[in-house]
Amino acid sequence: MKYTSRNPDNTLFRTPLSLAYVRCAVSELKSTRMIVVTALLAATCALVDLFFLPVGGAFLRIYFSFLIASLLCATVGPALALPAGILVDMLSFFLAGGDPVGYFPGYALSSMLTFLLYALFLYRANLSLTRIFAARLAVNVLINVILGSVWKHILYGNAYIVYFVSGAIKNIALLPVEAALMLMLFRRLIPVLQRVKLIPDSVTVTVRRRDYVFSAIAGVIGIAVLILYYRYKNG
Repeated sequence: MKYTSRNPDNTLFRTPLSLAYVRCAVSELKSTRMIVVTALLAATCALVDLFFLPVGGAFLRIYFSFLIASLLCATVGPALALPAGILVDMLSFFLAGGDPVGYFPGYALSSMLTFLLYALFLYRANLSLTRIFAARLAVNVLINVILGSVWKHILYGNAYIVYFVSGAIKNIALLPVEAALMLMLFRRLIPVLQRVKLIPDSVTVTVRRRDYVFSAIAGVIGIAVLILYYRYKNG
């Protein structure tokens, strides 16, 4: 859909690679309402980050803060998502009582990039399972696995490949579940956000037949990777 000054509030974009998209994202910085929403969702995200669901002992845990983060980014866009990422990282650090190694700015960078990626995929776009899956995949691989392994290597000194392999297994195994949770959240809350005029009425959340096939294949791959890892660890 092309950018139009007649109805900018309902403008959607296929990709973020346009000047109109940048203008739309930057315009959110001028909205006091959007700034307040950003702050509230960022605080909620930091609070939710304290809780997790163990599904495989200490090795495999599902944290739910990514749901709030993705919702925030789909609502306010990349211009506000960047400072929100820093805010969430700092709040999470202090709410968790700090860390023995102290505050590490690398994780602030990871948080900023995570929020930016979510916004680039989800802001002002029609939301399909494929798009949601791609957003979570980008975050899991680029931020959680590749960049996260660098930070752990710097902080704790073990070989990079050790963190990379364990991180890759965890993130691949959890990816289908996380994408499904994001889809369910968006299907429930996007209509609510549209009613209060925080998200354009033109945004839709759709699931096509190919999305079911795609998610089923991804789920099988994730389960297979996890089973193979556990067999390897247990000899």
